[in-house]
Amino acid sequence: MSYDFASLNDKDLEALVHDVLLRKLSVDFQSFKMGIDKGIDLRYATNSNENEIIVQVKHLEHSGFNKFKSVLKITEMNKVVKLNPKRYILVTTVGLNPQNKEDIKSILSPYVISTNDILGKDDLISFLRNNNDIVETHFKLWLSSTHILKRILNNGVKGRSEFIEKNIRSRIKLFVPSKTHERAVEMLNKYHFLMITGAPGIGKTTLASILTYQLLADGFELVYVREIREAEDLFLNGKKQVFYFDDFLGTITLDLKSSRNADTAIVQFIERIKDDRQKRLLLTCRTTLLNQAKEESESILNSKIDLSKHEVTIEDYSDLDKARILYNHIYFSELDKKHKAVFFNNRFYWKVIKHKFYNPRIIEFFTDPERLQPNIEFSKQVIDFLHDPSKIWEKAFHIQISPSARILLLTLYSIRGGIYAISEAKLKEAFNARLEYEVKTNNYHVQSDTFNKVIRELLGSFIIRTHTRHENYYSTVDITFLNPSLEDFLFSYLSNNIDEYFSILKSATSFEPFKRHITTKHNKYIKNIYVSDSATILRLYAVFIERLPFLGNDKTSKINTVLILIRLFKWEDISEKVVSLMNALALDNIGWKDYDDVIEIIEYITNHDYFEQFTFSKEDILTKLSYKMEYHFQIQTFSKFISENDAFKNIITNSKIHNIEYYKSIQNNIDDSWELCIEFYIKQNIKSIRITSEQDLLTEVSNCRVQAQQINALINIDVSPIINDHIYDYENLLKKIKSTNADQESQIISVKSKSKIQNEPLEVNRLFNNESEESDGLPF
Repeated sequence: MSYDFASLNDKDLEALVHDVLLRKLSVDFQSFKMGIDKGIDLRYATNSNENEIIVQVKHLEHSGFNKFKSVLKITEMNKVVKLNPKRYILVTTVGLNPQNKEDIKSILSPYVISTNDILGKDDLISFLRNNNDIVETHFKLWLSSTHILKRILNNGVKGRSEFIEKNIRSRIKLFVPSKTHERAVEMLNKYHFLMITGAPGIGKTTLASILTYQLLADGFELVYVREIREAEDLFLNGKKQVFYFDDFLGTITLDLKSSRNADTAIVQFIERIKDDRQKRLLLTCRTTLLNQAKEESESILNSKIDLSKHEVTIEDYSDLDKARILYNHIYFSELDKKHKAVFFNNRFYWKVIKHKFYNPRIIEFFTDPERLQPNIEFSKQVIDFLHDPSKIWEKAFHIQISPSARILLLTLYSIRGGIYAISEAKLKEAFNARLEYEVKTNNYHVQSDTFNKVIRELLGSFIIRTHTRHENYYSTVDITFLNPSLEDFLFSYLSNNIDEYFSILKSATSFEPFKRHITTKHNKYIKNIYVSDSATILRLYAVFIERLPFLGNDKTSKINTVLILIRLFKWEDISEKVVSLMNALALDNIGWKDYDDVIEIIEYITNHDYFEQFTFSKEDILTKLSYKMEYHFQIQTFSKFISENDAFKNIITNSKIHNIEYYKSIQNNIDDSWELCIEFYIKQNIKSIRITSEQDLLTEVSNCRVQAQQINALINIDVSPIINDHIYDYENLLKKIKSTNADQESQIISVKSKSKIQNEPLEVNRLFNNESEESDGLPF
């Protein structure tokens, strides 16, 4: 096993060396820093000699021996002479052979008594291999060690940039263990489910990623989640899986009022995860969106799950946490020494730490030399970034990328719709259509292979490209934004540049730009571009009608057309077209992807009392909606729709008495639907953690049957026979569950502080090597 000391900053390495020497020598050294390095990192003092043993730690892993030797001759020896220690120990991350050690001993003679007091990289690695308990207390070193990193890479998602080795190492470097990480580990171990909330850029994704790495190191397989139904499909009994949903609610722009069964499905999936020892669920969510979900969703508000018990909020960073995050970013950044020194001069770091808009994402941006403006004083740029975070993307978007790259980002924003990533093929089609529009309309000049050139230009700084190989030997390539804040910036940009969005609409190749991102009805909870004046709405209508022939002509396309018309425009302007489309539309065999949209349309027609304008009746609609529903989600959605709409509920109630044939047709449709999905429904809802015997399993299956019966009851029909009659392979199912439950439950570790901080400002100043007023400049 090998260890990556490059993941440690100089302070991390000093702490590690302290523990190594404590174990080797049984001597508890004190950290000793005053101002810029004066040759002391650790010291052991006695009554007779305050410099009994001096330890110098040199973190120069990639410098090579000759450079290291030169540093010792030119700078270190003079410091050692002034200190005059009885014994001098040198520890470095530079690789040293026996001759190198002899050379060093000669340079530092007589203070280095023996080459045993010179520890190089190989000496540290050799010692740590035999003292794994020390490694585990130094979290970043443990997480970046070769065998742990190999497990992370093996269990991660191949092709995702998050699981390229250098990106994992980079994230580990910048991570600062905190009380929040400690609480998060405790909750995840106890409840299997964790929601990380906080403001944009506060560090939710970083914390979730570190927790994910820990779980992957423990043998869990990662499943990225874009929607709950997808998670249900990928749930494998008996397998260690961690489901990770980044920017939950925000990424899918979930409107809990129109997405009929999404909230119920979320709650059910969470309950399922909590009851399975081999599953974990990680969600990150912006605080405002979680509050919206609680406000709008009865299922979430009234569920048995107390979200507060499963939620860690990143908001109250201590000054020391802020300082460590800042220090890490400075230390590992590619800023030149002159820019790095700005933070240390005149204690400028305190201005950053104490700023009311302090945010790790902003720290990341102003420590990236690519984002700096050469003609503006660096300290002013830092403060400007903190004052106005929108500038993070503003300069990069307007100045640092090509016009074609800007077009691609806007195109990606417009077609993302309700999913996490977009297929590269779909993005390319939409992008090329926009370029073609620009060529015809604005004489835009296009180079050959523009799409691939722009993807390369944006990769890693604006977008993520994921190449996934699937088990059945086909592969997919998806594109998504690097960071949710970029999407926020593009929303703001387009809201203030409506003509730019109309250029997107005029070249649209799919319904998403009309369906997902623009509205004529203001909703404070949904981030859609809002247009309200009549001239712009008329313009929007004209563009939509003009683009319709290019958006598709199948059943789903017609459903989307109607949905967009009723969402955006007045009935008097669209009634003729909506009635014509709906009358001609065969609503038999509605797929689950269209199901919610159709119900939204029917509710609109019902609530506005427009049914008499159509050739179909409410009875016809119920027959079609209930026909061969493939998934239990659809049955639940249908049940909820009936229970919440008296007009339809009364039809079924009255048919029991006055139209028994019609009632039977609905009953038969529901029965047939349960035939298709009852086995999957029960497998999805069994709480395996409770099962230790056949009787337990029978009880769990019985509970699932009761829940299914309640779904039928809400529709006001009889229990479907298959719900009670379906026969399960109890023996094999019980064997699998027992095998799963017999495994010892995985527990990941947290990093606990070794000592209580008594004086936080002093600790911050020590971190920046600035305990005295006259101290300035870089310590490393």
